[in-house]
Amino acid sequence: MGWLALGLLLDGPASGYDLWHRAERSVAHFWPVTRSALYAELPRLEQRGLASSAEVPQRNYPDKRIYEVTDAGRAAFVDWLTGVELAERPRHPQQLLLFFAAHAPAAHTQRLLAGWRRQAEQVRENCRQILLAKGVCPDGRQVPVPADPRLLTALFGMRRSEADLAFLDEIADSFGAAAEARPPTAGSREQASKP
Repeated sequence: MGWLALGLLLDGPASGYDLWHRAERSVAHFWPVTRSALYAELPRLEQRGLASSAEVPQRNYPDKRIYEVTDAGRAAFVDWLTGVELAERPRHPQQLLLFFAAHAPAAHTQRLLAGWRRQAEQVRENCRQILLAKGVCPDGRQVPVPADPRLLTALFGMRRSEADLAFLDEIADSFGAAAEARPPTAGSREQASKP
């Protein structure tokens, strides 16, 4: 969480509250962030010399503490970012639960798949809105996206959720999922009308 907080501070000075809102509008779409964990990290960054802070008086509100990245913090962040290796295999809780689904009641598996679908649909729409707000129409396969890592991250999130949804469509009948849990396709309507 420390590197995430420091990275968010690179976008400019912020209070813990402001930083949490910054996270909610950005990285929280793909990396869960709790307010309490983020708040707790800021004094630690300051103790390590990676951030500094100052009290800012406010009228009619309690004073707030604003944090800012130090030069040492900026250098440490770049060192961390350029030293990260992606050798660790990512964890995918849905795959683990699906792997063991034979040991659970079918209704539980159907609820799991429906929840996975809702989550994927929400991520797809959130990422789509981020792209549209920046003038990128992400609804085709060949999307001209500027070389902006944040927009590419949104496009990655959208494409990954689309892949999840395609997979869920493919396996829905395997678990006896209700037909209304899946959006009908033109091909499925034609096949359903045949005797």
